[in-house]
Amino acid sequence: MSNDVELSIIVPVYNSEAFLDKCINSLLSQNVRNIEVILVDDGSDDNSLEICNRFAQLDTRVKVFSQMNSGQSKARNVGLEHASGFFITFVDSDDWIDPDYYEKLTNAAKKYDADVVCGSIIRERKTSRKYRINYTKEEVFIYPQEKIDAARVPDMCYVWNKVYRAAFLKEINLKFIEGMFFEDVDFVTRAVYFSNKVVTVPGTYYHYWVNKNSTVKTMQKSDKKRLDSILSKKYVLNFFRQYNLTSRSKNLIKKKNCIKCLGLTILKTYEWETRKVYYLFGAIPILEKISYA
Repeated sequence: MSNDVELSIIVPVYNSEAFLDKCINSLLSQNVRNIEVILVDDGSDDNSLEICNRFAQLDTRVKVFSQMNSGQSKARNVGLEHASGFFITFVDSDDWIDPDYYEKLTNAAKKYDADVVCGSIIRERKTSRKYRINYTKEEVFIYPQEKIDAARVPDMCYVWNKVYRAAFLKEINLKFIEGMFFEDVDFVTRAVYFSNKVVTVPGTYYHYWVNKNSTVKTMQKSDKKRLDSILSKKYVLNFFRQYNLTSRSKNLIKKKNCIKCLGLTILKTYEWETRKVYYLFGAIPILEKISYA
């Protein structure tokens, strides 16, 4: 690994031609200059790859890789394989970052010798913006439960508002589960738990654009997305049980049961840690039970 590159920024790209210029320009305008921007095109069928190649021709810090459409998790793993920076981070191709974002996060990582550093997030829509995470203090967390809570795991398992020490990711052999939606959840949970420290950094923002045409949004009603959502939460619950962690989330599903007759769903139940909901015909909520015991 070369120490000449301080930060590797991994960007999975799929049909993002409308957003790529703004995204990549925000990365190349970072106050941290010794970066590499790793663009991994995931078989786009628009002009995304051409845009990536154009940036690579203009700036030697940009590296482009291309694969057949295999999903975001595979693209991120390809980025990890080619990353040479001392630190690693991720960006979605329709988002952008404040100019001092990575300067502040990498400085905090070096100051405290931390494996994981977390920054704030603003969720951007066409007509509104809202803090998704807004850290107000620079704080260091060492104990497992404190690290989990500070990073907002599992409710906000975003891989992209964090900077990771590359050697740490290699030490624990952390990769994304390929072929799966919500692959952030397992990755972030493990990274945060096994890190030596988690540091929160205030005063700079990752801008998360709510793109209705993104891969996850367009798959919103797919069975695969629903199943992967449940599966990712089960991963976290099992992990929490294994390492004696407490979940602060009211959204983690524990069980899903379905009663069918002649192939027709009669009753479906979803059970979370604090509530259980019954759905008639799998779609009509008829009963909700709350328990904090």
